[in-house]
Parts: sequence; structure tokens; C-alpha cells
Amino acid sequence: MSRRDRQREQTLEQESFEAYGEYKYDYQPSENETAAVRRAQQAHKRRRISGFFRFLVFLCLLTVAVIVAMETLFRLETVYVIGNEQKSPQQIVISSGLVRGRNMLGIEEEEVAEAFARDHTIIFKGMQKEYPGTIYLYVEERKISASMQYLGMLYTLDSQGLVMEEYNTAVPPMGIPVVTGFSANAVTVGQTIAVRNVRQLEAYQTIMYELAQQLCSDEFSEINLADPENLYLVTIEGVTVRAGNASSMRAKIGAVRTAMAYLRQLGKEGGTLDVTKPAEAKYLPE
Repeated sequence: MSRRDRQREQTLEQESFEAYGEYKYDYQPSENETAAVRRAQQAHKRRRISGFFRFLVFLCLLTVAVIVAMETLFRLETVYVIGNEQKSPQQIVISSGLVRGRNMLGIEEEEVAEAFARDHTIIFKGMQKEYPGTIYLYVEERKISASMQYLGMLYTLDSQGLVMEEYNTAVPPMGIPVVTGFSANAVTVGQTIAVRNVRQLEAYQTIMYELAQQLCSDEFSEINLADPENLYLVTIEGVTVRAGNASSMRAKIGAVRTAMAYLRQLGKEGGTLDVTKPAEAKYLPE
């Protein structure tokens, strides 16, 4: 039997018919083919590893680019101050703690609020960021609304009873009323006055609010809070105003303004004006 016949016989032995006319084929790869498959698998594995490292490098470069952009693009350049009246924008910005060139992403409103809390003359209302480098600060300046004497020192107060300044003098400022009758425990600059009777402080806040709303703070020289149930005020003409308690204070102050406009026309000074019932205000001359 020739070599070609033997190979054909071997091939016929490896192939056999199965049911339904299908072939069962048994193939034994050669050593060269096995090596080629192994090399292909290794090459595929190397390509996968290489692709992973390329992706990792790309991710690192992207992270670096983002960090560099954050450090260079989002820098604070401009601060606008809204709400200041007496203080300059520069003074407000100094109190805020903001500095030019700082990273915008690291600036938090809580941090700015804490910085403003160290300056009792400013009320921080809020902050707005405008990228890439602008911040708007919304503030309100505390205003001196009254003065008071305590242990030989003169203190100025805002409308909420916060102590603004301390002076070594007995002469009160012009244009604002002097508060008397406060049962104070402590008076400290930058803090709300500490009183033994909280109703005195509440009455003070109510009166000062209405005086500010009706633009007539400068028409009164004194506010006495000794008895919260029997408050009285003194006008710059020397008229004593009996106001009772702090209820209906808007109507009471309105009644005082109306009555005083009439009394000024008559040239009246001194005496007592009772507005405990605003609709029935009564003037008693001296």
C-alpha cells in the first residue's frame, strides 16, 4: 500500500457518519498549530494589559489637568459688596477674610459668616459666587440707635440692644435717644446687653423698631424702661409720653407723632401726653 493510500485510510478512520447525515470530525492539531494558538492568546493578553495601562495613564493625565484647571482658572479676582452704607467696600472685604487669588471652589459661605461674626458692626446676609472669579457679598451695617450710661461709662446700642461702642464721657451723642431704667447685669462691646428683666429688652427692641419704621428716632430724647408695664418716652420738646406696655406700639408712636405735630404748632412744651389708648391720646399741660 502506498503512502497516499495509508493517509487516505487514516482520514477515513477519523471520519464517520452519524445519524441524520451529520459528520463527527475529530481533528488533532499539530504542534506548530498549538504553538501559534498559544502565541495568539499571549498577544491578545498583552494587548489587553497594554490597553489597561494606556487608560490608566489617560485617567492620571485627566486628573492632573482638572487639578491644574482648578488651581489656575477658578481664582478669586473680584468681590462686590452690596448693602454697605458707612463702611467702604474695602473695609467689608477685609472683614470677610477673602483675598484675591484664592481658589473659588474652596470658599464656603459658613467660613465667610464666621469671619464677619468677629466684626459686630456688620450683619452678613449671604454670599453668591459667579464663576470663574467673582463673589457678591450681601451685608447690612449695624446702626447706632440709642445710648446709655452704665458704671460711669457711655455706651451706644443698636436697635436690638447690641453694644456698639464704649466712651469715657457722660455727654450722649446728638440725634439719638438716651435709654434709662435698664436693669443691666453686664455691658460688653460686641454683645447684646445682659439684663435681669428680659421684658425690658423686648420693649426696647419693639420701641426702636417702630421709631425706625416711622423715621422719628430723632424726635425723642429719652426712653425709660424701668417698668415694662409703664413705659414712658420724652420728646425733644420735653413732653413726657406715657405709653403703658409694649403692645400696639405702632399705633402709640403714630399717635405721638400726630399729637406732637399739633402741639408744636401751638408752641407747647413740657406736659404729659398719654397714649396708653392710642385712639384717645390726651395731653395734660404742666
